[in-house]
Amino acid sequence: MNRIETLKRNLERLERIQPSTPAPRTVLTEPGAESQPLPVRKAKALSLFLETAPIHIYPWELIVGIPFREEPQGGGDEPVRGLPPETVSGQGYIDGALRKVSRGLSREAYEPALYGLPQMGKASRYGLFPGYATEAELAEAGRFSLGENSNLGHLQIGHAKVVRLGWSGIREQAERRLAQLDPMDDAEGEKSAFLRSFIISMKGAQAFASRYSDLANEMATTEDDPVRRKELERISVICGNVAGGPPKTFWEALQVHWFTDLVGHTQGSRQMGRFDQYMYPFLKEDLREGRLTDEAAFELLQCLWLKYASVTDITMDNLQNMILGGQTPEGADATNPLSYMCMEATEKLGGVDPKWSIRIHKGTPEPFLRKICEVIRSCAYQPGIYNDEIIIPALVRSGIPLEDAWDYTNDGCSELLVQGKTNPWAFEARVLLLKCLERSLTRLEEFETFEALMEAFKEEVATAVAMAVTNCNLLQATVPKISPNPFVSATLEGCIEKAMDLTDGGATYNSSAICASGLADTADSLAAVRKLVYEEGKVGRRELIEALRGNFEGSERLRLMLLNRAPKFGNDDDYVDGIASEIVAYTAGEVEKHRNPRGGRYILGLFSYGEYIAHGIVTGATPDGRRAGEGISPNFSPSPGRDRSGPFAVLKSTSKVNQLLTVNGTALDLTLHPSVFSGPGGTDKLMSLVRAFGELDCMQMQLNIVDADTLRAAQKEPEKHRNLTVRLWGFPAYFVRLPNEFQEHIISRTEHRM
Repeated sequence: MNRIETLKRNLERLERIQPSTPAPRTVLTEPGAESQPLPVRKAKALSLFLETAPIHIYPWELIVGIPFREEPQGGGDEPVRGLPPETVSGQGYIDGALRKVSRGLSREAYEPALYGLPQMGKASRYGLFPGYATEAELAEAGRFSLGENSNLGHLQIGHAKVVRLGWSGIREQAERRLAQLDPMDDAEGEKSAFLRSFIISMKGAQAFASRYSDLANEMATTEDDPVRRKELERISVICGNVAGGPPKTFWEALQVHWFTDLVGHTQGSRQMGRFDQYMYPFLKEDLREGRLTDEAAFELLQCLWLKYASVTDITMDNLQNMILGGQTPEGADATNPLSYMCMEATEKLGGVDPKWSIRIHKGTPEPFLRKICEVIRSCAYQPGIYNDEIIIPALVRSGIPLEDAWDYTNDGCSELLVQGKTNPWAFEARVLLLKCLERSLTRLEEFETFEALMEAFKEEVATAVAMAVTNCNLLQATVPKISPNPFVSATLEGCIEKAMDLTDGGATYNSSAICASGLADTADSLAAVRKLVYEEGKVGRRELIEALRGNFEGSERLRLMLLNRAPKFGNDDDYVDGIASEIVAYTAGEVEKHRNPRGGRYILGLFSYGEYIAHGIVTGATPDGRRAGEGISPNFSPSPGRDRSGPFAVLKSTSKVNQLLTVNGTALDLTLHPSVFSGPGGTDKLMSLVRAFGELDCMQMQLNIVDADTLRAAQKEPEKHRNLTVRLWGFPAYFVRLPNEFQEHIISRTEHRM
């Protein structure tokens, strides 16, 4: 029996497990519940959920625990308490909001949700999650489109702390802190409530693991196969061990990690951080003591990988991201045997989950870099690549001590945070740079010089930043009043020590981010206006305004001039690259003026996520030659089809932007034709590109090695290309499962050759 192949077949026909009896819908039926503090009620709701959610163990699996369904059980359409159904999304960006765009949502309806307004306000929709808020609390939260269990989506559990202490150790830590409080001091009552909620949440996780221990033991008593009976007995012991204490073996560490991740899914946390760092000590010790062989360890890791793949069926944009390699908190190279094993598991199993990226630095071992490039070259999986040489200084510049900056990780997409210490609001606030320019251009006739236009554009950017911050701060101030997060809080450094929930500022670092999109299109447009209007006088200001208002109808010659006669970002041209650099420097300066209610600072990231489609939909024609409604540049990348000087020119263009200012991260997308890396020297070529990326102080890069012909064939015959993967704004995805708008955007990108 090949266990992994059997589990893969099970995954392909994954059965939906329904509970035999639905959980109670509220904890408020408990006597005196409404008078209890909200964090305590939220923790009790989570515990009730974990006590009653369906559990199941599949044949021959070694890591147990099924994903919780995100829609109401039984196929109903019951809304989350306090929110109408249309405001709730548990399906991720692709499968949720952006499908509205593909169904023809009007520009007028979509624009207010994009221009300067945060995207928070969607509650995780778990059909069994009990209610816990009073009607008054629901009514107040509803004013901000929030409901029960409204959790920010780019949040990372402290997995390293969990595997080090176990839930029991975290619980004991909270109990010790609670004992330090003065019960007679009314001022410490709120701290007491938070600590009690942490303790209740950890107890709930312990009870959840105990349920699986009991189930495995029960199944063992009726199992005819002696081999499987012994495995079930072992699983029962392991689940019991992690319920009662910290993990002591690699198997136990993997199991408590997966249980923690499952619970985290219900609380907006799905990222795994530096998996190869906090898991390797368990593997190393088991191998040293002879408790495991390399083969058995690899089988266990594959079992976990297939667990992560079971979530892909729900949504590809599931934020299940980890990062490998990099440096230790002491600055040494962190690559270890588990780093390689993780890549090998993905190579063997295929699929897009779990999503992993890699960190590189000057001391990255040659074999590790070669292995990474071999994986990318295979076109089966596309990890993101992160450059320690610029990311660590950027984090230090933002106020993070060097030893913590060395321990950075990515979150669900490409944003940056310190593992186990950060509560980032990483993507909720947006600034659409191209919309800012569009608004400025309506007054173009007023500006006698390009500098005057640039100042007007900057004023629009400052306004957009202020709008985004104001709205995001309102949400950040409201979330603690409806959806504290005691489970995740207990795992983060700082929350127990401060006796504060993460939503109130309990974490060590409490940043918020402004995500700016459309940089390349904006720089291209400003470069065209500067060159053709102000410097060469080939286009009049009124002429340009009328052409843009008319979407270039009857002005095709003018559009082609704007498109082809002005410099474009991504071609190593200082004329336009300098404009892009100026935009980022100014935007970062405006962003860094602001603070959030949790005591943290705002930082800048260059991301568009899926909004490179939606941003284009709400934006009219622009001076770069783009027609109204067309998509824009993805993330920190050139506009599709305009980077015509090769991939090294793209890297040089982006390196001119000071990425010390983009502390929330960037994402540079490069599409390369497969022929570039064909032949015996293909991997060496790719390694040269990755080294150049590092030496030029670029921050983050993701590669798509695919040709347009293959993608067109996949559109025509999707059943023959089910496993074709591409890289989006922070994760690999199956191409044929993407909405058509995204497929077309990927096809339109330049296929670079070297």
